[in-house]
Amino acid sequence: MDTRTRMARARTNASEAIERLPGLAGKTRDGAEQMAERLPEAYTQASHGAQGAITRLQKVPDSGLRLLAAASIGFGTGLRLAGAPRLATLAGFAPAPILGFAILSRPHPARTQS
Repeated sequence: MDTRTRMARARTNASEAIERLPGLAGKTRDGAEQMAERLPEAYTQASHGAQGAITRLQKVPDSGLRLLAAASIGFGTGLRLAGAPRLATLAGFAPAPILGFAILSRPHPARTQS
């Protein structure tokens, strides 16, 4: 295949690609619009799920939550020392702050002074 044939084929391919761009842009825009429409509902569901999880965790005694948080910190530390990828290490540490938040956000009965 000579150079002129290659150049002609390259121009044809480039021309076809350029012709497809508006359609591709339209599909991308439509997908983004659909995602934007679903985002509020997804946020609401995630928020309710997280609140439910925290509420259930708040029913676990402090000693149990502290033990789980310590295990999470130990697991994350072990992964880090073993040279695990950062994402895996983060996954090991992730439960600890959630459990800490469950402990700190637990509703306490009002204390009265005597």
